[in-house]
Amino acid sequence: MNSKKTAVSKERTSKKKQQSSTGRIIRNCFRILFLIGFTICVILAGIVTGAAFAYIKTSEPITSDQLMLKGFTTHVYDSKNKEVVALQGVQNREMVDEKDIPQDLKDAYVAIEDKRYYEHHGIDFKRFGSAIINFILPGGESHGGSTITQQVIKNVTGEDRRSIKRKVQEAWRAMELERNITKDQILEIYMNLIYMGENCYGVQSASKTYFGKDVKDLTLAECASLAGITNLPGKYDPFTTKGRESNLKRQKIILKEMLDLGFIEQPEYDNALKQEVAFAESNKHKQQVASSQPYFVDQVILDVKKDLMAIGYSEDMAIKTIYNNGLRIYSTMDSTVQKAMDDVFLNDEYFTKVNNKTSQSPQAAMVIVDPKTGQVRAMYGGAGKKVGIPLNRATSIERQPGSTIKPIAVYGPAINEGLITAATVVDDVPVYLNGVSYGLYPRNSGGKNDYDGLTTIHDGITKSVNVIAATVWKNYLGPDLSLKYLSRVNINRENERNLALSMGGMDKGVSPLQMAAAYVPFVNKGMYYEPTTYTKVEDMHGNIILEKKPSHNIVYEESTAYIMTNMMKDVVNSPDGTANRCKLQNGKMPVAGKTGTTNNNRDKWFVGFTNYYVGATWYGYDRQVSLSTNERNRAQQIWHDVMDKVHKNLKPTDFEKASGIVKKTICKYSGKIATELCQNDPRGNAVREEYFIKGTEPDDEDTCDVHVRAKVCKDSKDIFGRNLLAGDYCPAGSVIEQIFIQRKKAYTPLNPGDPYPTDWKYELPAGEYCNLHGPNSQDNTNANSGGNSQDNSKDNSLLDWFGGLFN
Repeated sequence: MNSKKTAVSKERTSKKKQQSSTGRIIRNCFRILFLIGFTICVILAGIVTGAAFAYIKTSEPITSDQLMLKGFTTHVYDSKNKEVVALQGVQNREMVDEKDIPQDLKDAYVAIEDKRYYEHHGIDFKRFGSAIINFILPGGESHGGSTITQQVIKNVTGEDRRSIKRKVQEAWRAMELERNITKDQILEIYMNLIYMGENCYGVQSASKTYFGKDVKDLTLAECASLAGITNLPGKYDPFTTKGRESNLKRQKIILKEMLDLGFIEQPEYDNALKQEVAFAESNKHKQQVASSQPYFVDQVILDVKKDLMAIGYSEDMAIKTIYNNGLRIYSTMDSTVQKAMDDVFLNDEYFTKVNNKTSQSPQAAMVIVDPKTGQVRAMYGGAGKKVGIPLNRATSIERQPGSTIKPIAVYGPAINEGLITAATVVDDVPVYLNGVSYGLYPRNSGGKNDYDGLTTIHDGITKSVNVIAATVWKNYLGPDLSLKYLSRVNINRENERNLALSMGGMDKGVSPLQMAAAYVPFVNKGMYYEPTTYTKVEDMHGNIILEKKPSHNIVYEESTAYIMTNMMKDVVNSPDGTANRCKLQNGKMPVAGKTGTTNNNRDKWFVGFTNYYVGATWYGYDRQVSLSTNERNRAQQIWHDVMDKVHKNLKPTDFEKASGIVKKTICKYSGKIATELCQNDPRGNAVREEYFIKGTEPDDEDTCDVHVRAKVCKDSKDIFGRNLLAGDYCPAGSVIEQIFIQRKKAYTPLNPGDPYPTDWKYELPAGEYCNLHGPNSQDNTNANSGGNSQDNSKDNSLLDWFGGLFN
């Protein structure tokens, strides 16, 4: 028994020793880990503390000048650095003294933005820690950690990038600020500084905007509503339906916070909840500000906002920065050019109402671009004086462009691809390009049965012939190449694959700004520039925060651009051109361009250019209606009168001829080298000089095969009035030589009643010989007597019928 007890005792002693040894090892490990962790924490704390002290050391204290709100007005300058407009001031920020701010409004801001405002010294560590925890934990209710004092620092410095350095310096500055001025002073600055949506800064302008009254007259319910906007002005804007709903929900939260903090008593809380907040019906303040702001500046603000958002700003912060951070925005506006445009658009003579089909007033818009840089020099977005916040039609409308699309969707691409030349001939005859079941399509000249017959591309552009453009698009170019070239000028329409595209019939239209930019490559050696409205944006300290370097790409070869320009010059200069009224400096200044008309004359366009500027003008009605006859030339008239003022003192300069261009003397009905016969075309001399990209020109041996010479009898005619070919029995006195045209592919109407082209009467009457003179004729001078008289009368009646088709 003793031996057993001794063994058990030894075993227990051994186990105790083992447990004691294990415990010591564990305790030692914990000690080591604690020491390592403690050391790491000390090191990290040292690093953090060192970095914090470094940030604080380099932090500049807030000066009294920075607290003066007058320094935060944003200025917009023109291309000569002359101020155009100040975006802030008495019109969108009205200062209010602390004594005129209701205590309810102060309490509402403290309750929702910084409930321990009167307890902390610039930093609320509890709120800051809560913000971090809620950010990390899933499902946590996210909120900001900045105090009102910190928000003042962020607003007056304009520093809002997310970084540890900025937050450390902001916290230090906040504590410094609270040591130098009182809480009431900080709160006054805050309430005069904050962005309140709708271009309002400070509670006074916001109160007038949203409630139509001074801030001192706000009720408790209105104070809570106003304070709720500050957090996210875009979300809580009461001028939108969704924003109003969100605003009123947030108002109730603020009132409850005020009650819980003891700022208001239960009866006040209950009465405020019962009050129906009456927001202003119209934003007159906003309209007043916008009315004094040019359309050009409207677009500059949109472009700057977009680019700020592209580098990380939220939309609200971008707007606040533009209107509240004292920026200097350098626009591309040329004030001289803009004034010339303003003079025309503010003149009621250009917009007199002559259309009895509508009660609307006519509208127009125009954009002028410098083709060497892509910089917009002037724009105007509507007829007459700008009132309120209207649609900027220069940049925001989407209207069908009509035939102004042809150079950029059809002819430019086809020439650049080597598919056609300026001398390529297309037969302008009745066609069924959408299929016979859909009827004649397209039609020319607004739907008339007007077809010229054999026509070069050059003349097709000059006369704006729909059949030529549609035929080239369908049979030469195809939708893929057309859309590819449109995308090169930033008109992306992947789904616009219908034949109507070739004539400007688009599901989604274009703006004057897009069209002006799309024509830049014709002047700028084939190079497209993204249109820009500003060059750079500086903060209040002169630091560049945005610099606009427009993207660019090659659309056409230089030779293509020149050939297109040369053809479009005839749109203005040729007697057959559709824009004769657009000559500048009495015809001394070289001009090229293209007109555009949409179905039923609902829109009129002219996009024209000189060596100096590209201008695009649109005229029509907001709710589409057919234009009256008396207003169908107003787009051209507006374009001419603006551009004539702009070019008044500019030296006439022709477009620079590109290298790789050759000139040939061709026949304008065959597109081949002209012969003597071409000079004697019955319609007049058919010979002209044409430009070609080297390698695409006709060989000298490739002469006109359309004009032919034939002997005819002057006494006999067919139903078209053409002299028939002379027969063996025609007397010598009746036989004459005439010049005719002869199609390589004969035209035969597909359906009865389809009109003949106007050049049909000059077609050689092949196989049709004189039917007056024969072997049995008694006297050639009496050839109309006898049996032939009845046949001839039938011919005459048919002649009358066909003649009616040409009228």
